Amino acid sequence: MAKHIDKELEASKYVKELFLEKLSPNNVFHNFSHTEHIVEICRDFGTQAELSKKELQNLLIAAWFCETGFTKDYASPWRESVHILQDYLGEREVHEERIKAIVQILIGAFLDPQPQALAERILYDAYWSFLGEKKLDRVGNLLRMEKEEKEASKFSVLDWQVFMQNLLLNTKIYTPWALEAFGDRKNRNVDEINGELREAEKEDIRKKTGKDFGRGVDTVYRVTLKNHMDFSSIADGKANMIISINTLVLSIIITVGSAGLSMGQAFMIERRMLIIPLVILMLSSLIAIVFAVLSAIPKVSQNIFAKEDIAAHKVSMLYFGNFLQLSKPEFVDYLKDLKEDQEILYDDLSKDLYSLGQVLQKKYRLLTISYRVFIGGLVLSVVALLVILLLM
Repeated sequence: MAKHIDKELEASKYVKELFLEKLSPNNVFHNFSHTEHIVEICRDFGTQAELSKKELQNLLIAAWFCETGFTKDYASPWRESVHILQDYLGEREVHEERIKAIVQILIGAFLDPQPQALAERILYDAYWSFLGEKKLDRVGNLLRMEKEEKEASKFSVLDWQVFMQNLLLNTKIYTPWALEAFGDRKNRNVDEINGELREAEKEDIRKKTGKDFGRGVDTVYRVTLKNHMDFSSIADGKANMIISINTLVLSIIITVGSAGLSMGQAFMIERRMLIIPLVILMLSSLIAIVFAVLSAIPKVSQNIFAKEDIAAHKVSMLYFGNFLQLSKPEFVDYLKDLKEDQEILYDDLSKDLYSLGQVLQKKYRLLTISYRVFIGGLVLSVVALLVILLLM
């Protein structure tokens, strides 16, 4: 018996040193503490199953090595565990038949479609025993942290509940001792996870329908849209003002020019220098009117997009220049999708606000040019007139 204990103790020390040396600290679930837990359950079930001393020792050695593969490859740890176990036993010159027997326990428990031999089933049940324990929430959180770190991915609350539900429902119990020790609690855990899943689904629906966004988000979109429309109205008002002023200036210049022509050729020759400031003012007014009109011209932009872009919500159909390219049933279906997922709706509103901002930027850029040309032309024409009057 002492010899059997020594072999198992040697295996435990080897695994402990291996974990201390090579196991990542991010392995908060698959670690030496969890391995110890698996070994103790295997010892308990193996004793109840009345395994021989050699069979029990084979089982415990396999149990000690079952998670060693996580020191090398998180994606396929069980194959690595088998290789590490084979190397360990080979270095200690264990008989070939016994190596095969111990390794087969590990292979049958984790790599075969389902465990067949009793020792394989005991190890399988021992590993998955955490699914039938009261501390499933705590242990499950450790597993979640580890998977997110190792797989560089994040689980939403709903995704994790679905993952745990599938794990509970698809993990069988093979031995009567495991069924007695963990079966009832596993069923209660299934019931609890179903309740949590329903709550997570409700929470997900609340987020998608915007109920968790609050009125503040709606207010932001409403105020921002109103500000955009107000700025657009201001831009149109400024454009109308510059058009009215410069139209009046052009009318006066044309009237003055016509009056000068009616006074005869002698007057025109005598006052020909005065034509320069009038021409400057007339050209600047005309250019200012052109840019003001360009800023006020209504423009309906139509983007070219494929139906795949609509399905992927890469383009917003809330803008009439876009949705008029759809048939009425297609547009109704599009709005149904928005009603079912408020997050997509807000994204589409954001795209619309951005597009409105681009339109406003163009309006105000043209208006800026118009006002600068008008002011520059006005100042230049006055300066030219003063210079001419001084020289005359």
